[in-house]
Amino acid sequence: MSNGSPRSTHLYIVTGASRGLGAALVRALLKPGNRVIGVARSRNTDLEREAAASGVPVAWHLQDLSQPGPSAGWLASVLEAVDDTPASVTLILNAGVVEPIGPITALHENTLVPHLQTNLVTPMTMTGAFIDATARFDCPRKVLAISSGAARNPVQGWSAYCAGKAGLDMFIRSVNAEYAGLPGDRAVRAVALAPGVVDTGMQETIRGADFAQVQRFRDLKANEQLASPDDVAQRIAAYLDRPDFGQTELDDIRNH
Repeated sequence: MSNGSPRSTHLYIVTGASRGLGAALVRALLKPGNRVIGVARSRNTDLEREAAASGVPVAWHLQDLSQPGPSAGWLASVLEAVDDTPASVTLILNAGVVEPIGPITALHENTLVPHLQTNLVTPMTMTGAFIDATARFDCPRKVLAISSGAARNPVQGWSAYCAGKAGLDMFIRSVNAEYAGLPGDRAVRAVALAPGVVDTGMQETIRGADFAQVQRFRDLKANEQLASPDDVAQRIAAYLDRPDFGQTELDDIRNH
C-alpha cells in the first residue's frame, strides 16, 4: 500500500470517511506529508476526486462497520501491507449511528444490537487490531474516538446512543490504562473527543425524530448555530498534532 513512501509521512485511518464529519476529516488531512486510508460502507465520488487532485496518497475501502470481526480483520490486513514505518500512525474512530431514537421501552434487539456493534463493539475490535498490527512500528501511535456530549449527559430518547458513547469513553480510558504508560514508541495514546453539535446528516435524522428535546436541535439549525463539519475537522486535525495529545483522555473540541 505504501509503495516505499518516505518515513516522514503520517498515516491516518478514518472510519465513516464517505460523508459528514468523516469526509470533512479526510479533507482536513489532505496535506503534504500525510497519507490517508478512508473506510466506509458507501462511496463518495466527489471526495475521491478531490483527494486524487490533492496529490496526497489516499486509499479508499468499502467495509460494513457494523460487523466487528470483519472490520478488525480488514484493518489488520491493511496495516500488515504497510511496508515501511510511518512518522506516526493514527486511527480515527468516527463512524457511528444515532438510531434507534425513542423510549427505552421501545428498544428491541434487531435495532439495538447493530447500533451497539457500530458505535462500540467495532471500535473496540478495530482498536485491538490497530494496536497489534502497529506494534512493529517504532513511531507514535494514536487513537482518536469521536465521542459525544451525550456520553456524559443523558438525553431522553437517546438511551442507545448515550450508552454506546459512554462505553466508548470508558474503552478509551482502558486503552490508556493498558498502553499509555509503556516506554517510548510502544505506548499508545488515546482520546475520546466530543466534536460539538455539527451540521451533518445525523443532525437531519435527529431533527426528524420524536423525542423530548427535539425542538432544541431544530432551533439550533434554524438559528444557524450548528458547527460546520469542515471547521470542526480542521480543529480536530490541529488537535491531533498537539504535543500534549492524550493528556486529557475525555475531551471536547469546544474547550480548545
